[in-house]
Amino acid sequence: MAKIKKCPHCLALLGNKTRAKIIQQLKKKPSSVSEIGAQFVLTQPTISYHLKVLKKIGMVLSKKKGREINYFLNERYPCKNCYLFKIPFKS
Repeated sequence: MAKIKKCPHCLALLGNKTRAKIIQQLKKKPSSVSEIGAQFVLTQPTISYHLKVLKKIGMVLSKKKGREINYFLNERYPCKNCYLFKIPFKS
């Protein structure tokens, strides 16, 4: 079995199930806080907090579209193709 390089950002992501689920959602398509929130039983401020953490480490980027902000995965993030991103997280 191949060795998996341990990335502290990816490990931190896996340490929080909500952030892992948000990444799984953003892998499908760019989404707003309300779209992401519709997938979870969490408040919009909670979702916004997790998105802020993901933006801080550079994993997620955002773009304002009208009154909404859409979040999407950073295509240049070094770990986006690592093994840990390919693990599906169940609800």
